[in-house]
Amino acid sequence: MRKLTLLSVVVSTLLFVGCGNDTKEVATSAPKKATEAPATEKSTVEKATEAATKAVEKTTEVAKKAVESTKKAAEKTVEVAKEAKEAVAKKAAEVKEAVEEKAAEVKEAATKKVADAKETAVAAVDTKACAGCHGANFEKKAMGKSKIVKDMSKDDIIKALKGYKDGSYGGTMKGLMKGQVASFDDAKIEAVAAQIAK
Repeated sequence: MRKLTLLSVVVSTLLFVGCGNDTKEVATSAPKKATEAPATEKSTVEKATEAATKAVEKTTEVAKKAVESTKKAAEKTVEVAKEAKEAVAKKAAEVKEAVEEKAAEVKEAATKKVADAKETAVAAVDTKACAGCHGANFEKKAMGKSKIVKDMSKDDIIKALKGYKDGSYGGTMKGLMKGQVASFDDAKIEAVAAQIAK
């Protein structure tokens, strides 16, 4: 179609120019140029096709690289997330263990405090029974014969009470005191001595 259009243009040009050598030359060269034009167009089309093909290939290559890069980034993100999850789980386990240890320590300390408070309360009750002979603050000699207990150390009081219990301590009051401490175990003796020594 382009050939025909181009040929029509050439023929029209010949008619307007007129006859003569120039016309003859134009007439002979016109068909030649008309046949060359499509060859030039074909060459341009081929070049455009090649350029488009190269552009498509380059775009495909860039797209493949982008997909590969995205895939690697996604894999790295998954790996980092997995490591973070493991680190959080490990830290949570460590915190849980530390909390459990601390809770056990607090429980043990609280249990000891309760036991100590109980012993102190029991010792306070037991020492009140002593006030009749030794005085409210252990400032008197019992029946005018014993040592003044408030002047004794805790260790001396423990030694005396254990001695009264097993019969190895005391003078004339040994029998009376043995009956007073017969039911005391070592913990109670310790508590009573601590209470008196206060």
